[in-house]
Amino acid sequence: SGALAGMATELVLYPLDCLKTRSQSSWGFRGAGGAGQLYRGCGVALAGAAPASAMFFTTYEYSKCRLEDWAKAGSFQFTCSVIGASVVGELTASVVRVPTDLVKQRLQTGYKSGFVLPMTGAIFLASFQATALRDVFHSSLQYPMYEYFKLVAARWVYQGEVESLPVMTAAASGSMAGLVSATLTTPFDTMKTRLNLRTPPDTGSAVGQRTMAIIRDEACKIYQKGGMRGFFAGAGFRAVWMGLGGFVFLGSFELAKVNIESLRASAFPEAVPSMISSSIACRKADA
Repeated sequence: SGALAGMATELVLYPLDCLKTRSQSSWGFRGAGGAGQLYRGCGVALAGAAPASAMFFTTYEYSKCRLEDWAKAGSFQFTCSVIGASVVGELTASVVRVPTDLVKQRLQTGYKSGFVLPMTGAIFLASFQATALRDVFHSSLQYPMYEYFKLVAARWVYQGEVESLPVMTAAASGSMAGLVSATLTTPFDTMKTRLNLRTPPDTGSAVGQRTMAIIRDEACKIYQKGGMRGFFAGAGFRAVWMGLGGFVFLGSFELAKVNIESLRASAFPEAVPSMISSSIACRKADA
């Protein structure tokens, strides 16, 4: 279900991602391609979205269930369990997401191949660190808000359990959480984009540099050109993208999860009740 959710989100909202990348480029929006060919690199994104999303949600759900007993102790423990599960999920998914984003963003900005620009190990590690920081902070904000919004809706609007929440309501919760967290984490995303698009002169001068030196160098260039506002380049596109993405991504995930459980129940009526009850038990821990 996580793989289906990730691919659905990438396909529908890819143009917004492309506009965001071009806005963050050091060449400027027009220099990076403007508003043309907004599906450049979409194939690469779709190929990476399925395994990355599946890895994230598998790890996220498993970690959340493993922390079930501790999360019952109180609201603080519950919040920490969600943050911990999302961080572990994001770091696991970064193994696929980082190289995929690197190739995708180079294609988005007009290169015929994602491997045209020279690449060093230090730059790749710098990109990995920037991506990991962005994803960790984003998930640390988005998923606790997502679970909290679902909990509030279930208790105060529908007066029921979280597992009985309508899919559209869960999707709306994901949309609100995604919009807020995306806006606040845009500086990390801008850093990641600039590192992925370092030009050959920058790459040549970076040989032998340490990873943190490369990140500091790129941060200085962003600040010198645009001040603090430079770190929020493409924030509008990113906020809309992640807001709508939260609706499609988490809504698709919840819908696919419900449908898969229904298919399992019809195909294996005797074996599935224990699996479903185990899943419901984990969800009740969230409430």
